[in-house]
Amino acid sequence: MENEKEKKKYNKYGVGLNPVVYSIGVYYEEDDTYGRFEIGPLSRSYGITIGNLFRRVMLTSIGGAAIVAVRFKGIKHEFAGIPGVVEDVPTIILNLKKVRFKVARPFQNIIEIKLKFVSKGDEPYEVKAGDIETPLGIEVVNKDQHIATLVAKDAELIGELYVAYGLGYMVGDDVHEALKRSKAKLVEKPDVIFVDAIFSPVQKVNFFVEDFLFGGRFDKEKVTIEVWTDGSRKPSEVFFEALDIIQNVLSPLNNPLSEPIKPVRVILPDEEKEFMRRKLANPISAILKSELPSKLVRSIEKAGINTFGELLKHTPETLREEYGFSEEDVAMIEDAVKRLGFEMGRDYWKELEEASHEA
Repeated sequence: MENEKEKKKYNKYGVGLNPVVYSIGVYYEEDDTYGRFEIGPLSRSYGITIGNLFRRVMLTSIGGAAIVAVRFKGIKHEFAGIPGVVEDVPTIILNLKKVRFKVARPFQNIIEIKLKFVSKGDEPYEVKAGDIETPLGIEVVNKDQHIATLVAKDAELIGELYVAYGLGYMVGDDVHEALKRSKAKLVEKPDVIFVDAIFSPVQKVNFFVEDFLFGGRFDKEKVTIEVWTDGSRKPSEVFFEALDIIQNVLSPLNNPLSEPIKPVRVILPDEEKEFMRRKLANPISAILKSELPSKLVRSIEKAGINTFGELLKHTPETLREEYGFSEEDVAMIEDAVKRLGFEMGRDYWKELEEASHEA
């Protein structure tokens, strides 16, 4: 009998009706800038979920080095030109933003790199990214990237580049604010131009899902993730760093809380009072335009009742007897006030004052 009961637990394919535990693997191949990663076997619909997750993490959370600021000798602002140089400062900065750096390890301090290029006679002198002398531990990847062309006999391009390590993309103003908060000495230097920084080495991520043959059946799927980088980091480094990030984010969920999280009041008492004051001081039209017909709102304003707080002081009786509003209009006003969480015939201004004195 026991054997018969055991048999009933399996379907006609001999596969247990309970979830089957199986190993999920990653197969990949790559070169310096392109990688292809296949993850499987996965249960149905997991491919899109995992593909989206990896794509978002790789595009936003992978670190890299980038130029965050520049300074050129004799240049006071970013829209100037440099004597004897074909490109103006904005064009040179655009070229420098394309320079990609490979670093031995992440770093916290700002790295200063000296620029010193002097024209070589009468022949045009093209400055490339590979001509930049970098310190130990940091290397230019795209050495053929054009920077500037010196054409005059005495032309020179002298200054400094400032390189930082960060995540994603940051505009120049945000770079300046971030460095200011970190109290970097760079902020105090005169004539420094802060530039938009592209830290992420990831240029593009794509994924697609396919059926996967597993156990003689096509009831599983695999997701293929394609990654393109700028060459400063290998696609496999990017992929497995993204995997570490995902695991670090999700691993705390293994620790159940001993007690449920109690709801926290978002609006503090003082903030709630300030919110009430602003609402009471608002013009009638601003508060009631979406609650009452426009004609009725104009009638209230013509009666000399200008703010919402003034209206609330009146009872329905005073609106009828002193201001001549009809029963129907008064009923509409009273309903609108209730919908907004207030009552007619209450001096809310006085109540707020008394509450302030008590506090």
